[in-house]
Amino acid sequence: MSDSIDKLGLNLSDLIERYGIEVKNEALELLDKTADKILDYIKKNVPKGQSYHHLVDSFVKTPSGDGAKKVIYISSKSKGRLVHLIELGFKHKSGRHVAARPFLRPAYDSFTPEMLEEIKNIINGGSI
Repeated sequence: MSDSIDKLGLNLSDLIERYGIEVKNEALELLDKTADKILDYIKKNVPKGQSYHHLVDSFVKTPSGDGAKKVIYISSKSKGRLVHLIELGFKHKSGRHVAARPFLRPAYDSFTPEMLEEIKNIINGGSI
């Protein structure tokens, strides 16, 4: 009888371990898909004007870390000194106010809550 209890314990332990691996892999895949969605949104909604046309191609996603510590940064590879001025607006040295034209924050606000709900579903055993 203790043999069957030991086997049950081992089987249960194995199932939990596989479940954990599946959850982690699905969550990481979802993180990558969400980063792609955010990047696409940014590229479609970046202000386009005479001096902004170069911004569209400057945005990239950069993964850092792995496993539960994986982070994906989305940034401008060449125009980082300009992006925050467009996003938040600024006062020109001539005194003229340049209005904000947000395109980064709306991207994160649109896709991040959806991703968090999908991760909760993955953890609870549902599928995306």
